[in-house]
Amino acid sequence: MRTSDALQVGKAGEYLTCADLILKGHVAFLSEQGLPFDVVMDNGKRLLRIQVKTTSKPRIIPQRNSDSMAYIFNIKRHGKQNTRVYDDNEVDIFALVCLDTRMVGYLMNGDMPSTINLRIDSLRGSYYDEKGAQDYYKVIDLNKTISNQSEIARMTGIHVSQVNRMLMPGFSPFETGARYFSDIVRDREWFTNI
Repeated sequence: MRTSDALQVGKAGEYLTCADLILKGHVAFLSEQGLPFDVVMDNGKRLLRIQVKTTSKPRIIPQRNSDSMAYIFNIKRHGKQNTRVYDDNEVDIFALVCLDTRMVGYLMNGDMPSTINLRIDSLRGSYYDEKGAQDYYKVIDLNKTISNQSEIARMTGIHVSQVNRMLMPGFSPFETGARYFSDIVRDREWFTNI
């Protein structure tokens, strides 16, 4: 089996985007080469220009405590050596495609950062900040019936100093506000309301 190069990966993302839009009941087709968008879609009111960004699989993001996995998309640059930045009037929507799951997500151009990391849905609950919040709520719940912090630490496997910190007034677990890929998967109505 031949491995796909970057051009083939990009082409697969464009075709998956067209298929996704057509299956949602819209008219969609590939644009000509050399344009700043890859797909054109008719949402019933107007034509929308869609730039497709594709990744073949999640990547490792080094973290302080343990590595994390996410889909990483470099969005706003294009052209040879990524020297050009997309203008707001060149693209209406960015389609983000994960080839390993064949999922397609969409964001409006104005909502798109230059790089976006999206968490993997199958790993939901295992990310560092999520585990920290889960531990916090376990400690708070156990503290309702057990006042001994060493006992809570033994029962949860959390170091006693961390249990102590969690039980201090004003403590709140760290939350990143990170999004999962499924957060940007859109239904038919999302496109018709643009």
